[in-house]
Amino acid sequence: MAVTVIIQWKWSQGRVESDRSGVLAKQRAVIVELGPRWFPLRDRIETWTVELAKDPFTDVVETEILKSWSFRDKPGIYLRLDAEQATSAEVLRKAANDSLRDGFTACLFTVENKNQLSGKECKLTRDCAVGEICNELDRCAPPAQPYNLRVAYRSMRILSEDWVREVQEASGELRLRALTSFFEDTVRDDIPVAVDLLTRAQYFVVVLDEAPPNLEIPAGMSKSEALRGVPHASRVGIWRLSDNKLVLRIRRTPDVELKMAGAQLDERVVNAQKRQALSCALANAVRDAMGDAEAGVIAPAP
Repeated sequence: MAVTVIIQWKWSQGRVESDRSGVLAKQRAVIVELGPRWFPLRDRIETWTVELAKDPFTDVVETEILKSWSFRDKPGIYLRLDAEQATSAEVLRKAANDSLRDGFTACLFTVENKNQLSGKECKLTRDCAVGEICNELDRCAPPAQPYNLRVAYRSMRILSEDWVREVQEASGELRLRALTSFFEDTVRDDIPVAVDLLTRAQYFVVVLDEAPPNLEIPAGMSKSEALRGVPHASRVGIWRLSDNKLVLRIRRTPDVELKMAGAQLDERVVNAQKRQALSCALANAVRDAMGDAEAGVIAPAP
């Protein structure tokens, strides 16, 4: 019995090592194919974001370019973080998991998007219909514009050293099988969509929110949610990807006054409305800096 157990263990380990080598070989082939397209774009975006977070800060508005280049209805890439999360590329990549399209994107961009919450719940893109992805809200929907960099990081995770390390350290057959399944699903479903959206993107927009002193964080609320629910300074940067041109860089502290009518709303709902209204006011500050004549008209927060 002991000899049988040892033989079975050695056979199992040999199969695990064979499967490990196989999936890593496939991953290297994907890097050869996609790396030259993803890594340079990722590195540029991360460098711009980290630089935007640094002091000193001066406004930049390329008025002539913005007059002739209407980007608001074009495909692009979007990222929103707390300013303290943009200290390095490594920190930024982890923090990007909290980036969401919000009132800022709804009030700045004019591209028509399907309601991103209207689809069914999902965990993987394969759970969705053709033409849809499992978005950052874990719902099936057509890819929205601007494209959330968070989703791109998720799709391209199999190209990262962290994912390779997970495969190398996977000690059991079940764990390695799960990583292999994730790899195959990503290559088949997510990466083709991500590559198409990243290739068509014409601009990169990033918002960095600065926490005010003594920020209060209510129970059950994240720091980012608490920050975006109170007046605070935000840095906005917009780059044109075709020539890496910085076309807008501003720092603004928008404020709004919500007037409630009718029934008393739940506190959570009021807080969410305040966050969206402040985000929309920031978008209008960007439009004002661009010289948009209708910047003072604030659209209803989503």
